[in-house]
Amino acid sequence: MNSEALAPGAIPPGPSVTPTPGATLRARFMFALAFVHLLLVAGLVHRATSKSVTQWELDVMYVGLVALWPVFAAEAAWGVVRRDQSTPRRTALMRALLVVLMPAWRMALIDPRTGLIWVPRIGWQHSGKELFKRLELAFGGPMLLFAFLILPILLMEYLRADQVKELPALALALDIGIAVVWVAFAVEFVFKVSAHPKPFAFAQERWLDVAIVVLPMLEFVLTKWVDAAPLARLLRAGRALSPEQIARMQRLYRLQGLATKAWHSFLLLEGISRLLGNTPEKRLAKLETQIADLEEQLREVRADADEVRRQIAEKGAQGEVHSVDRSAPVP
Repeated sequence: MNSEALAPGAIPPGPSVTPTPGATLRARFMFALAFVHLLLVAGLVHRATSKSVTQWELDVMYVGLVALWPVFAAEAAWGVVRRDQSTPRRTALMRALLVVLMPAWRMALIDPRTGLIWVPRIGWQHSGKELFKRLELAFGGPMLLFAFLILPILLMEYLRADQVKELPALALALDIGIAVVWVAFAVEFVFKVSAHPKPFAFAQERWLDVAIVVLPMLEFVLTKWVDAAPLARLLRAGRALSPEQIARMQRLYRLQGLATKAWHSFLLLEGISRLLGNTPEKRLAKLETQIADLEEQLREVRADADEVRRQIAEKGAQGEVHSVDRSAPVP
């Protein structure tokens, strides 16, 4: 195992699950590919629908996504076949399917042979509360900055709308800024979900983070759906539309606009939530809740221990009775 896997603060794995240098190299390579794939998706979601996008940009995004996908599919299948036998086949298949459908999840995928997650700068780690807490601390400050980075972007988008339409360079800068914010939230969400002991419970609790990651993709799908709809083709062809067809198009456009406004609102709400969540009062309330949960767990453990002691005492008392009975003289 290389020195990065034994970086300060890393949790050393047991001897039976120590990743090989080849596994570490593969983890680094696949992380880089997954991050590149996420960047291409960000470009597709936030740039491809822009009126100023060039055909060259579209070709790079589409060709890159198509070229990378087979690599993730092949590596996911290899992981299922070469997994550790203690890992249930169903679990390995579900993780592989997740990567095939959304390759960005490969950034923080639990290795099927070792059960560890490779994290940049700190190496191989066990998933669980310890890693999740470290990720919370690592992402806390930067994500607060990214959440409020949306403010100047929104001001530019709404107050300088005419300039954005007239200047392609300004539109490109705006799209890149929005894409960077989205990528930051997506990376944080992928790593935290992978590290959390209860991923589904975490996703339900952090529904705002889920919305921030999912809504732009929903907006992209709606945009493509509107452009590909037969009604849109008729409109581009200059054919007359019936009032019902026009009303249907208007509903689709309203839904698309609603997704955009909801995403902007959720970003602002997320920034405010993170800012307020970092106050001493909020941290104290969170710590007190954790203390209460731990005390409840401790009471349950003590109750279980008392029950075991009682059972041991009863068994010992019964043993003494049987010993006395055997040692008693036979009349």
